[in-house]
Amino acid sequence: MMKEAKGAVDLGKCMPLNKAALLNEASQASVDSGKAVTVLTYLHGVKESMVAIESIQEEGFDIDLIELRSLKPLDMETIEKSLSRTHKLVILDESTKTGGVGATISARISEELFDLLDSPVKRLCMDDAPVPYASSMEKAVVKRGSDLIEGVFDICTGKW
Repeated sequence: MMKEAKGAVDLGKCMPLNKAALLNEASQASVDSGKAVTVLTYLHGVKESMVAIESIQEEGFDIDLIELRSLKPLDMETIEKSLSRTHKLVILDESTKTGGVGATISARISEELFDLLDSPVKRLCMDDAPVPYASSMEKAVVKRGSDLIEGVFDICTGKW
């Protein structure tokens, strides 16, 4: 992703690493109709999510897209604020299902913010298998924006 970074760098300013960034806020109409989802992601998942937003909205849904800039400390305040609006959560994760980052985030949310959830947390992550070296095979196991579109649809329609 380093080669994709563009723009000026403000040398006198440091971004706070303990705060997540809300990159897209779901419309109030989507929130009111129960068709909005909080999406937590980081690194490559941010790019995939940004590309998928338009397709998600074309399907009649919307997302609060939160970029996790730090996993420790995890910005539970931003997550709580979004979940209090959407009551649904999808985690787009680059790691494996067992022992991955998404598993830890899901556990924290279950422990601390369970009352805000209307459905189980939907984790979009790799299966518990080694990541293939060949790029064509890697594309088959790493979750993409198309998986996010399907995950948002599933959680909003009750197909967990």
